This record gives sequence, C-alpha cells and structure tokens, in this order.
Amino acid sequence: MKYAVVLINIKALGVKTFSYLIPEEMQEKLQIGQPVLVPFGRQGLVNAFVVGFSDYLPEGIKAKRINRILDETPLFSIKYLKLLEWIANYYCCDFVSVLNAAIPMKLIEKNSKTEQSVELTPMGEMVIKHLCHSEQSEESLKNLKRSFGSNPQDDINITKRQIEVLIQLQKDGKCSLIDFEDRNKTTRATMKKLEGMGLVRFNLEYVYRNPLTIFKDVPIEPLYELTPEQEEVYQGIKGKLKSQSPILLHGVTASGKTEIYFKLIKNVIDNGKNVLFLAPEIALASQLTKRLAKKFGIKDVAIWHSSISDGEKYDVWQRLYKNEVKILAGARSAVFAPLQNIGLIIIDEEHEGAYKQTNPAPRYDARVVAKRLAQFYQAPLLLGSATPDVSTYYFAQNNNNLFQLLKRYNNAPLAKPEVVNMQEYGKAAYRGVISKPLQTEITEAVENGNQVILLMNRRGFSTYTQCKSCGTVIECPDCSIPMVWHSEGRKLKCHYCSKEMSMPEFCPICGSDALSNSGTGTQKIELLIKELFPDYRVERIDSDILTKKNAHIELLNRFQKGEIDILVGTQMIAKGLDNPNVTLVGVISADTGFSVPDFRASERGFQLLTQVAGRAGRGEYKGKVLFQTYNPDYYAFQTAKSQDFEKFFDTEIKARQEFDYPPFSQIVRIILSSLNNFRAEKSAMEIAMRLNTMTEKFGFTEYVETLGPTPCVIAKINGYYRFQILIKNKLSQKGHEFISKFLDKITLPKDIKINVDVDPLDIL
Repeated sequence: MKYAVVLINIKALGVKTFSYLIPEEMQEKLQIGQPVLVPFGRQGLVNAFVVGFSDYLPEGIKAKRINRILDETPLFSIKYLKLLEWIANYYCCDFVSVLNAAIPMKLIEKNSKTEQSVELTPMGEMVIKHLCHSEQSEESLKNLKRSFGSNPQDDINITKRQIEVLIQLQKDGKCSLIDFEDRNKTTRATMKKLEGMGLVRFNLEYVYRNPLTIFKDVPIEPLYELTPEQEEVYQGIKGKLKSQSPILLHGVTASGKTEIYFKLIKNVIDNGKNVLFLAPEIALASQLTKRLAKKFGIKDVAIWHSSISDGEKYDVWQRLYKNEVKILAGARSAVFAPLQNIGLIIIDEEHEGAYKQTNPAPRYDARVVAKRLAQFYQAPLLLGSATPDVSTYYFAQNNNNLFQLLKRYNNAPLAKPEVVNMQEYGKAAYRGVISKPLQTEITEAVENGNQVILLMNRRGFSTYTQCKSCGTVIECPDCSIPMVWHSEGRKLKCHYCSKEMSMPEFCPICGSDALSNSGTGTQKIELLIKELFPDYRVERIDSDILTKKNAHIELLNRFQKGEIDILVGTQMIAKGLDNPNVTLVGVISADTGFSVPDFRASERGFQLLTQVAGRAGRGEYKGKVLFQTYNPDYYAFQTAKSQDFEKFFDTEIKARQEFDYPPFSQIVRIILSSLNNFRAEKSAMEIAMRLNTMTEKFGFTEYVETLGPTPCVIAKINGYYRFQILIKNKLSQKGHEFISKFLDKITLPKDIKINVDVDPLDIL
C-alpha cells in the first residue's frame, strides 16, 4: 500500500484521520497500531497512530510523507481500536478522550530502557579453567597467554583480586554490570581493565522494568484444596463458562472466593489462554498481585494501574502486546491494557464504585467495558462479591448465572455486629467520638495480642469549620461545599477542587474570632486513639498518605506482619484485607453515607458496613464488630447488622422497580455548567425542553423519562454553577441510540460546558 491512514489528536479538530505517503524504507515495517511522527500544518511534527492503509487518495490531495516510526512495536490492534470506538459511542464522548484514557500519550514518548551487562569472554573462561588446574604463582600468571598460543614474549598482568572477580562472574553468569559491581564491591575501573585484557565483554541489553520486583522473593505455593462447597460452586461455574451473560459468584466474606478464582485461572492458562483480573483500587490490586505471584510466579504475572511509572507501563504494554503475559492484574484502567488471547475476565469486589471513572471523560465503568471485552474475545466474565451490586444480582438471578458460597472457609463463624447506640453512649464517649464499649473492646483485643481495624469514611481532621457566633460554615470559594481541616500541613482543603487555604482568624461574615473545627475525619480518629492508647502502635491509611510509591503496600505489609496494633482508615480498609489476626472492627460513624440524597445511598451504606464487618474473625480467633450509630432502626442498617444480603435486596429491588431506577432503567445524567448561574440554568432548561419535544415526536414519552433540570446537590464546583437533567431510559439499546443521536446534535455557546455521564455512580 502506498498510503497510511493515521489518527491525529488535534485539539482544535478533535481526532481525525489523514493519509500520509509511506516512505520506501518503511514499506516493510509499518503496521497498524504503531505510533508515528507526521508533519501537520503550522504545528510541525505531531504524534499519530497508524489505523489503516490505502492505495488511493481523493482527487486533488497531495500526501505528505511520514517522518519516522516512533516505536517498532504496535500499541494496539484493529480489534482493540474497535473496542475504543464502542466505548466512545456508548459513553457519548469524543474518540480523543477515549484514546487518551486508554493509551497514555507519554507511552509513545518513552524509549525502551537499556543498560550494560557483563559476561566472560571465551578467553576469560580459558583463564579460569587454567587457574583451576595450576597454582596461582606469579610465574603461572605471567605465562597464561603462552598457554593459549599467544606470543611467548607477551605477559598478562592479572592480580589476585581480578581473578576473584572473574571466578565470581563465572558463578553469576551474564548479569547487569551495575548490579555485579555493587554485589561484589568492585569498581568500573577494575571491570574496564578486564575488558581491555579481553577477559570480559560488555553488552547493551534491553531492560524490562518490572513493577513486581518487590515480590521477587515470594516463594511459590501450591493451590489450596477446595472444600466440598467450593468444589460444587467451582464445577458449576466451569459448566457456565460458555455463557454469554456475566456469571456472579456471591460469597460471604472469607468464604474462599479467591481460591475458586485461582483454580479457574490455572485451567485457563493451562489451556493456553490469558486472564484479566480486576480489583477496585490500587491497594487491593497490589495485594491481589502478591497473591497471584505466590501461586503463579512473577514471570507470568503483570500489574497495571495509575501508580506504576511511565517506564514500567511502557515495558508492561510491550509484553502484553507480544503475548508474554498470562495473568494481568490491575485497577479499572487495566481494562484498556492490550492483553492478548483472553480466556477469562474476573472482577473481584464487583460492587465497588471505584470501577467507575467519574472525571474526566470518558466516564467509563470498567465492569461495562469488561463485559464488551468479554464479548470481543468470546470469553466468560466472572463477577465476585459478598455484597453484589443490586443490578448485577438481579440479572444473574434472572439468567440462572448466580452461584453462592454461604459459609466461611472451614465453617468459621461470621462476626456478628453489635450496635452501640450513640444516643445512649455519646455523652460518655471520649471527645464524643470513641464510645466506652469500643474502648473496652480495643483494649481487650490488643492486650490479647490481636489487631484492630477502625473505619471512618471521611478523611481529614475535621469535616467543617463553623463560626459559633453566626453559624457560618467556611466553604470553598469555588465550590459549594465546606472546606475540610487537615491537621497535617494545618490547612483547610477542598476535596473537590483541591484548593487549600490557611485557617482564617475571623469569620468572613460577622468578624467574630469564634471559629471552631467540627466533625470527624480519619486524622482526628488517629489522634484520639493515640491519646487513648499511647502504648499501642497506631497507623492511618487513606488517600492522603498515598503520596509515596508503594506506601500502601508497605503499610499493609507491616499490618499483616503484626507490626501495627490498630489501623485507622477510610473505605479502602473495608475490602480485600485478609488478616487472620484481626479480631475487632469498629465503625466510628455507621450512619455516614445513608443520608446522602442519592438512590444508591442505602446500597452503598449496606455494602460498606457488611464488607468492613467481614474483616474480623478470619482466622482461628472469633471476631467482634461494633457499629456506632445514632439511627439503629434504619432498614439498611439493620440488614447490614444481620449480614442478610437477600433481605436487603428484596426490600431495595421493590423500591427500584416502583421508581424505575436501575436495573429497570438506564440512567443518563447531563450536567450543564457555567461561570454564570443564570446562563447554566437557561441552557439546561432549553436542552430539557428539546429532549421532551423529541421524545413526544418519536412516541417515546413513556419509555424515555426526563427529570429536571434542577440544581445539582453540589451546586457549584471550581467556580462553575451546575444544573442536571436525569434521563431514565427504559428502551435499552434503542433508547440509548436515541439519546446519543440527540446529544450529538447539541451545540452550545462557548461559556457553557456539558458533561454526559452514562450509568452515573451518583447524582450529586
């Protein structure tokens, strides 16, 4: 073919395809998916991707030449490109946003890493062989070259230290020059002398930067033998692996779902196919990868998430595309990694909201993309959770694809939560936060040599700062939410726009100096626990501490080793942690989340409490769970207390059906925003009116319901006033296509922003 069709990311144009002449020297090299450099108008040379080939150009068009190939290895295939196109269409966004989310642009700018290796030359091997059969006398050393047929007049000036280095290199074999020098406490000058004598050789080697090297010393373990209940479920799932619908494994906490996953993984890789294994958060993905490395070794396992370096991503991407990885584990972005020959996709803790990208576009859900990916590869999709998403459970039940583990591994008892009614115990609680019953249980657990988890699902120290004179709450100047006081750094921070400010001396409204920090976050809980228990080892884990690479892994490893007595954290400690020495879980404010004005609030609250309760009593010791609450009678709270998912589901699904919420409809959320409140509201009203007119015209009024516009619950973020329209689509694919076409025709003034969120996580 004479011309390459390339995809160019031009901000003013979006993503467009253009044809370029293929230079003769590239004819045999150029492939679909390769990144290339091409000339583009006044912008000079720009990055592009090859997406096709052609022999012809439209009449009157003269093609420019491709400048160079940026990377010989393609970054994607045609199949991969089609998946990205589907994502753009489904989530009603432009292709460039999907491309940028899927393929980090830094990836193509990153060159492969090389380093020098060192090895013995044949001459070096002969020298060592000679030394092994003769005394290392001065005369012997001087006559080495004579022994190998060299000029008898030549000497070889070799020292005893150099001989030691050669012998060690023979033992080590070919290896990194820097590593060899470090291990053997030798210098580059010594190595250069040996090279000059022809005894060693330096090579330039491609280096695979493996983020799993932290697990390199983990010993390989055999798979556990399944219990009769696990074996029955395993066989049942095996019989469904050709199903076109997702399979759900609903197992109570510590029931051994992971062991079933591992058995299925072994079957898949034994049959020559590969596995994608997703976890909801980076910390969990890292823990999961460690377990996979223990079972399958780091050679066949790779990890992908936003915290691995660009260089590591580059190398992992290359290995994936070359089909050198059998098991890829990662957080939600791993669904975009180019894993080849997929035979199984597993999504653990499938109920977690972390699988949904909220900002920026594409606002994709890794579970939805994984379902499409499974269809592309005709591979089964297995979802697992102790507290499944209501919609997932509903569809699995209706498709006869539901499997359950209702007992813990080896019949260990579930920890039964106890309620601490803060209406009764609040006044006597330490600083009004840590109740007497919780203090007693913490003391008993730690004194018995066990560990404690304390959940507070709000980070920061205090959740708001209020004037005691006039009642004013200090809000972010750009967002309509309170600033949160962080004791570390002594700053007020906005958790939406990340703005920081010092604590004001006086109230901005009345001028009073009676400003007080109120509410409770993880930093405050950590401080209070350290005050109460100065002799105990207390640590905190939340997103504020994840500034250092692998900080979460190091902290969780310390907790696993018993080096921490009490771990305080947000929801990231509520799932995936399997520490048999944890006998007590305390939830500081069990009401948090239930009062949020969102149709999923009860579901999320139930899931969080049930999941964190499952961290207790996973070993030989019986577990205890304490929920501190001011509202002990709420139904979602009561079902969480009894760990009764079916009872919660039965109540929740009736409410969803009555109000046509998922799974009985698909929600599409449209947010119009502007720096001018009136302009944002006006634009939202116009779009809602046009949408209602279109639904009436096509006779969809009964099936495509428009709610709003109304101000968003958080009415202003980053200075932009926000109004939302909610669409309930009860026509499935047909309704989605109707909404997509409507959105494609919308044109807005430059001062108005529009965000479209398909299947939104919340409606705040």
